[in-house]
Formats: sequence, C-alpha cells, structure tokens
Amino acid sequence: MLAPVIWLALTGIEIYKGWQRGVLFLITALLMLVAGLNIIPGSERIQVLPPYTDSTGNLIYASINSGKAVIAIALLAFMLRLRQTIQLAELPYLFAAIAIPVLSGLLLYGYSYKASLTIFIAILINLLIVCISEEGFFRWILQRGLAEVLGRWRWVSVPVIALVFTLLHVGWSADPAAKFLLGLAALCYAMLWYLRSNFWLCVFAHWGVNLLHMLILPYPLPG
Repeated sequence: MLAPVIWLALTGIEIYKGWQRGVLFLITALLMLVAGLNIIPGSERIQVLPPYTDSTGNLIYASINSGKAVIAIALLAFMLRLRQTIQLAELPYLFAAIAIPVLSGLLLYGYSYKASLTIFIAILINLLIVCISEEGFFRWILQRGLAEVLGRWRWVSVPVIALVFTLLHVGWSADPAAKFLLGLAALCYAMLWYLRSNFWLCVFAHWGVNLLHMLILPYPLPG
C-alpha cells in the first residue's frame, strides 16, 4: 500500500510550488526512509538464492529488501512517465563517475574476481531495486530538494548529500579506507547529479560501481 502513496507524493512535488512543494519533499523523504529501513511491520528481506562465499572472505547475498522494492516500484511508475533518457554527450560523465571509485578501490584493496549465479542475480536485484530506490531517495528527493532550498548556493548540496550517503552506508565504525572509498563514490554520484540532473545517469553510475565492486573488488570491503 505504500508504493501508491509514494507515487502520489512524487507526483505532487511536480504539481505544487512554494511551501507545499517543500512539504511534499519532506513527506516523500520520510516515506522512503520508513520503507527503506523496513520499519513497517511485515517488511522483510527475501533471500532468492544461497549467498556466495569463498575462501578469501567474499560474501554476497542475492536477496530483496522488500521496503526498497516498494520504493523502486513507485519510482519506476513515476519516472517512466517523464521519459528522461541518457544522451550520448553524457556518457563521459557516466564513465568517470564509475571509473574514479572503482580504480581507487583497486589501488586500495587489490583485485578479487568472482562470478556465480548468485552474483548475477544479486547484480540484477541491485539495478532494479537497490540503485533505483537509493538514487530516488538521495538524488531525486534529498539533493534536488536541498538544492532548491539553497538556491545559488546549491553546490553545498553536493558535499552534504555525499556525507549523508556515506554515513548511512558505513556508519561511524567502518575502516577509514572503506569510508574514504564510499565517500568518494558518494561524491561522484552527487557531482553527477549537480552537473547533469539526470536520474537514470545517476542510477547507472551507482549500478556500474556496485557491479564492478561485486565482480572485481573484495565484497564487502574489509573493515
């Protein structure tokens, strides 16, 4: 039942102006946060396949966060109506946003190739649910909303949202190298939105980093 409510809130943001639009940004952010954190009773993580493990410590789950799936459904229904596409001229921005954190990760942690059916399914779930829901929350709602409030100071939204993204993913106890790498990726996603304001560009940048993380970097990151 939450997906239609999120869709209505997303639609309302595009219809209303002024304080009403601001309130809808806040309501949508709260709805997405509640759904994504599985706060609503009955929300659960659904395991699709047994996890992938190996002798080097890699551990990858092919599971569905039902709360994030709700967000992704609402966003897909909303975003497909906007017909936003990725232009050829935007591809260098996309490749840079992927390459910078991945190459940095290889320098910090080294190469760790892995492949299995579980990883393949996890990569699909990551695109269709994780990246769409997270970019909808962080970019379409938080960063866009904050930028509108800041006006000519909208560039401040880049480090602020990058910091929020990093803390929600690693917390305060993570290894400094993992914090740095995730912060770098978060900064790339935030800069990509600041420069291009393209939802799908940010989704595929996020997915590209996660895909290569699963395939060629230690997963999860040590620490």
